[in-house]
Amino acid sequence: MGEGQFRVDLGPYWLTLPRNAEVSAEVSRPSSSLGTYQIALTHWIVQLGRFQFFAHLSTKELSELKSFIDYTTKSDVITPSITVNGVQGVTHGDYGPNRTWIDWWFKKGDVALCLCLQSKAFPVTIPAEAEIAEHKAIIASIKYSKDFPHERPPHN
Repeated sequence: MGEGQFRVDLGPYWLTLPRNAEVSAEVSRPSSSLGTYQIALTHWIVQLGRFQFFAHLSTKELSELKSFIDYTTKSDVITPSITVNGVQGVTHGDYGPNRTWIDWWFKKGDVALCLCLQSKAFPVTIPAEAEIAEHKAIIASIKYSKDFPHERPPHN
């Protein structure tokens, strides 16, 4: 991890972010209409200038990204497989032409890390090469903490 970066722990996953990134978390409390299983969900937002990552943890399977997109916005999409630091994942989306919207779902063990990159402006945000490189570096930094125990910081 470089001097101009910091690590964010999202459950069992780690991301390395540039020093200028702003991270916040929002907890959604369950509504009374959810039935027996009342679960509060945490969503993280990483602000990166003209772009933002949304992140949450899930128990869904990687194959469910395709069915989610097919149901909500498009039909019969392709979600290519990817692997980052030994963590299997799938992805969908691209930069523009109207709006950047890229999803990555990674899963190792019982918990999935779901990331969504979006441009803040609509209808058009054309990313600079440096912004794309920054986004790719964040995705390339994903680690599953149990695979890298020697990199854990000491607890106070």
